[in-house]
Amino acid sequence: MRIHNLLLGLAAATVLVTGGCSKSEKTPSAPTMNGVTVDMPKFNAAFENASMELKRAATEVGMNIRYTKYEEALMSLDKLSNDPSLNADQKQVVGLMIEEVKKLAGATPAAAPAQ
Repeated sequence: MRIHNLLLGLAAATVLVTGGCSKSEKTPSAPTMNGVTVDMPKFNAAFENASMELKRAATEVGMNIRYTKYEEALMSLDKLSNDPSLNADQKQVVGLMIEEVKKLAGATPAAAPAQ
């Protein structure tokens, strides 16, 4: 009976330990803002292993988009696209992000007039 309990406890411990070790590699889905899908996860992933300067510029783009400062985001993206240290994948992602932000800026409702 003791061996049976020991084996049962060992099996339960093994299941608990191995069950918590699986890591999901699922990337988050792209959020939709004002009817425009902005693939920020893909953009951020492109600059994950970049230099600190490129990471800072990419973070600035994300913050400008988050706070609906689309003009500033486009200026940051333009500066980023002209950086000679970008690789081909990063250039492609920046180009796609520029198009998405342009759509987003056009889809933004106009502010209500002041009274």
